[in-house]
Order: sequence, then structure tokens, then C-alpha cells
Amino acid sequence: MIRYLKLLILFFILASCQNNGSEKSASLAEITYTIDTVMIDSKGYFLYLSEGLGRSDLADDGKTVYNLNQKLPQLEVIDLSLLELVDTIPMEREGPAGIGTSSIYDGIQVLENGEVFIFAWTEIVRLSTDRKSVEKYRFTSQNLKGDPLNADEEVRYEGLISEDGTQFFTFYGKSNQPSSRLGLAIIDLEEMTLKKVELPLYEELKPFEIKTEKEPYAKYPYVYVEQIHLTEFENHLLVSASPFNELYKLDLDSYTYQKLMFSSSLTEDRAEVTYPTEASSSAASTQSIWDRWKQISFHKMNWDEKTERFWRISSKVFMSYDNSYSNEAYLTFFDRDFNQIGEVRLPDEWKIMGGKYISQGMYWQFINVNDEAAFVRLKPNF
Repeated sequence: MIRYLKLLILFFILASCQNNGSEKSASLAEITYTIDTVMIDSKGYFLYLSEGLGRSDLADDGKTVYNLNQKLPQLEVIDLSLLELVDTIPMEREGPAGIGTSSIYDGIQVLENGEVFIFAWTEIVRLSTDRKSVEKYRFTSQNLKGDPLNADEEVRYEGLISEDGTQFFTFYGKSNQPSSRLGLAIIDLEEMTLKKVELPLYEELKPFEIKTEKEPYAKYPYVYVEQIHLTEFENHLLVSASPFNELYKLDLDSYTYQKLMFSSSLTEDRAEVTYPTEASSSAASTQSIWDRWKQISFHKMNWDEKTERFWRISSKVFMSYDNSYSNEAYLTFFDRDFNQIGEVRLPDEWKIMGGKYISQGMYWQFINVNDEAAFVRLKPNF
């Protein structure tokens, strides 16, 4: 362990391009793993790293990363198997292939056929495979059929596009409360029909909300809400949330669901509300949020074709006003039937910031080294 820590620290200081592999074992899970560091060859191009690849997407091929450069706008294509930038795809703001004039996009998703979905605050933009045309979706009560939206309800624009591009999985909530989530919304993008699905999860998350009094310049009071994670797998939608070591497995034909609960030997199985949930100022709410982050948070389920396992990251994050940051990070593995088959704690120096991918049987964590893209990679030996 000491040898690995010295190597990792040395990498961060010197930004060395060489791989510093070291093998470790986690005795509780009886899983060994190797860790190395790799640099991405940008071929003289200045990659957009201001958001730490936080607006990127790993394609279904498991090796191609599309990074959204919001300033140009442009897509930067990185091949993880070659460890290099392989393409840049310019996009237009206006015209027949214009993606719009939004100053900030929340994220992107790239389908296997090459179509790109770009998520904005009030619309989703679908860019064709040949990049010559776009289709824009806005989900109002006037243009949606199926289950009706109440007068005070609206569909959110954050979520997941189905693998075949025909459905959008998201949430619906109160129109005058932008952070509220009342239930799951499934939209058929071809027919523009809405299916509302109520899950107990949404009520279970309400006690974790941290509410701040409305600032004079704000349209709405700020409300911190927990992350909800969506994963599509074999005609099911997996729905989970950060505070709970569990998930809902929703059948996409019948809309019936099964709740699966897990148990960790390394962490708690749920977060607890031990902090104030009503704040009179942004500073007070920030402290409450940081106190929440000190507890365990469970990330989304990621299916890896190479290992035929689900990988799930969990973490505790420690923030302070002097800009110091640290975290505890864990990996848990499940088989395709959601049997838990192992868990490991990652080294203390492992930072969960920016882009992270499960690809080619490895966990890739982005790091910025002197404004160059690099990854720390962890590979379990099952």
C-alpha cells in the first residue's frame, strides 16, 4: 500500500506519462486489483477541460468518450482504447442543424447509431447521425398525450434516453418548484405520449431536502435534493437514489416494479438526516449540504460487458471553506441478477471529480494534469 501511495502522489506532482501499476488486495471482498495512470494524446489540440469532462458521455461501444465543449460548441471524441483524441465535431447554434442558443447545456448522450442528444433547461435537442439536422423536444401538457399532467405539474429535462432512441426516462414535478420530483415520467418520443409511474422512492427522499429561504433576486427558493440514478438494462429501468443502498427494478412492459435491498460490510446502508434541513442563508444551506455529503452516497449502476457485472461507486465527501477536499470511495460489484459479489475500498488519494467511466473492465477516473487529460484506472482481477 505504501508503495502505491508514493507512486500515485508522484504522478500527481510530476504528471508523468508512464504507467505506475501496483497490485492491491481488499481482504474483506477477496478481490485484487491493479491501478495505473495514463495520459490522453490530444495531438496538440487544447481539450475543453474546464468542467473536468463533466459534460461527457461514454458511448455504448464502451471505449468512445464524447466531451461537450460548450464554448464553441463542439464535441471532442476520445478513444479510450487508443488513449488519444480521434475527432472533433463542430456544431452550429442556428440553422437547420442548430442546437440552440442556450448558454449552458446540462449534458449529452450519444446513441449507438451516432445520434447525439443534448439536454438543455427547457428542451432536448436530437442531432442526426450525419450532423445535418436536428429535432427538438419540449414536453408541455399541450403536446403530450397519454397520462395527463395536472395544471401545476411539468416534465423535467434531465434523464436518460433509451438505447434505441425511442423513449425518454425522466421525472415530473411541481411547476412552481423546479427541484420537486413527484414520480417517474416515461415519454415515447415517436408518439409523444406520457406514462407517469409512482414509486415510493420519491416520498422517501423528501426528508433529505435542504430548503433555503428565497433570496431577493431569485425566482424560487433554493432546494437541495438528492440525486436519482437511472440505468436501462434488459427491458428494465433501474431507479436508485444516493441515500439508499437499494434500487427499484421497473419492468418497461408492465410498469410493475421490484425493490431490491443490499447490505454493505464496508459502509452504512443509508444516510441519515442529522443536519438542519431549513436554512436562512446560502451559507447555512451549504454547511448542511456538506454535512450530508460526509455520509454515504450511492452512485448509479453501471453494466460492464467485458466483466459481465454491474459496477457501482459509493463515496463520502469532505469539504471545507479553505477549498480542501477529500473523499472515501468504494466499488461494489453485482452479477446480472443483482447478487452482490464483492466490494472494495479505494485508496485514500482517489478523487471522484469530473468524468468517470466503467469501460473495458476498468474504472476510469479523469484527472487534470497541467491542463492535459489523464485517467487513473482501476482494474479488478475477478
